[in-house]
Amino acid sequence: MWEGFTMIRAIVGTVAVLAGFAVLERSVDASTGHAGSCTPTNAYAMLQRGETVPVRAEPTPQAVTIGSLQGRSTLKADQSRAMVTMTGSQGGWARIALNTQSDYVADGAAATQPYGWVPADLLTVNARVHGDIAVYNQPGLLGRQLATIEGDDMKFRVLGCRGDWLHVINARHGSVWIDKWCGREDGCRS
Repeated sequence: MWEGFTMIRAIVGTVAVLAGFAVLERSVDASTGHAGSCTPTNAYAMLQRGETVPVRAEPTPQAVTIGSLQGRSTLKADQSRAMVTMTGSQGGWARIALNTQSDYVADGAAATQPYGWVPADLLTVNARVHGDIAVYNQPGLLGRQLATIEGDDMKFRVLGCRGDWLHVINARHGSVWIDKWCGREDGCRS
């Protein structure tokens, strides 16, 4: 009889552990960090001259548009850039602070909104920083370092963020997490 109870306890314990792993699996998904879940970080969006990016009230393409990002001129005559401060990510969308963005234009009544959402992969950072950048397969203590970038001028598209980590993608490294980046098109080296 006790063997039957022990077996049931083992099954219940296994189910609880698997349920815990399912929650953990969802919580570390690359681009679905909870809103406000990362250290505010600068990034930029490269736009064609005259192009605007709609800023949404929620992280979905069906959400109400509350304004737009409009780029400033760059050295390239056909391009402009819009600087943003990303404060979180969810489902491939970046949460950006609106009250500090000079490249943001509010739509009427939405002028008081403190945050908005744009597709994260429209945002870019680069590797022109002082020192090395470590590239990981996932953020935090569970991550394994895959490579080190030193003195390279590569660009990364943003996918999401978590704490002090940025989830990015580019052709050379694929989808990875980085521990340091530059949020200015012209780089952060002196």
